[in-house]
Amino acid sequence: TVNGIPGASVRKMFGYPAGFANGHLFTGLFRSGWFVRLPDADREELAAAGGTPFEPMPGRPMRDYLLLPPPIVEDPAAVAPWLTRALEHVQQLPPKTKR
Repeated sequence: TVNGIPGASVRKMFGYPAGFANGHLFTGLFRSGWFVRLPDADREELAAAGGTPFEPMPGRPMRDYLLLPPPIVEDPAAVAPWLTRALEHVQQLPPKTKR
């Protein structure tokens, strides 16, 4: 759960719970899927493991985000490293400023 991660907070995105750190979205739920934001190399690795593009609107994928495949979602021990990678990725980005 994101609530137990230091430096992370939960708020709603697309009407579903989502994790933010450093002002950036790094993970969340959407309909029946769970998405993460990853750097290029990690996205390639997750895609090879069955991750698919995150498209909250059909035909409009969100860059840098993939849906975790069901076998990973069903195993909390398999989800944890992907959440860690997503969190570490956004923590390296400049803090997001409000418009």
